[in-house]
Amino acid sequence: MSNEAFDVHAEEKKPPNWHIVNCTTPAQYFHVLRRQMLRNYRKPLIVISPKSLLKSPLAVSSWNDFSPGTRFKPVLSDTSIKDTSKVKKVVFISGKFYYDVFKERAAKGFDDEIALVRVEELSPFPKQELQKEIAKYEQAQNFVWCQEEPQNAGAYSFMAPRIAQLLPENKTIEYVGRKALSAPAIGIPSIFKNETNQLLSNILK
Repeated sequence: MSNEAFDVHAEEKKPPNWHIVNCTTPAQYFHVLRRQMLRNYRKPLIVISPKSLLKSPLAVSSWNDFSPGTRFKPVLSDTSIKDTSKVKKVVFISGKFYYDVFKERAAKGFDDEIALVRVEELSPFPKQELQKEIAKYEQAQNFVWCQEEPQNAGAYSFMAPRIAQLLPENKTIEYVGRKALSAPAIGIPSIFKNETNQLLSNILK
């Protein structure tokens, strides 16, 4: 992926036209709505979080996440990583697919080697937050954008070239996701499940 595709710095010179978020926790959803109402300006807020997270036992927040001083975070760190020097791969992911990858990572015992960085706000591009995350993993050899949507859908085409500009020299952003598709989804549950299993395998190999 070429680092010349986009000028990230140019985006900082203009105020955002809208905010696009993909919240993965109740606290994040609460704070993004609260932020929207408390701001002294009005811009559209697009929330693309699916209803399925309402039933997920993993998508929870503690009371501390709502306490004074807390706020919406455009990027969520991988708090399960104890020693960042052991991380070999950093996976950037947005939305509910994070929980599938999280469970699979634990099942395969890669908790110390693969970091999962959640991008909760896609636009405006969270440059500073991602820079801080990337800086934590100096020993990482691979950086991946992962999504369950087809390659020509989801956030890949927007996020990948921008993340690529933030990576260390000689590092590139890889893509792990479904191939480009002319339809929103394959439409056949058995094939969809097999593709999902293959995705999880590709992410954690």
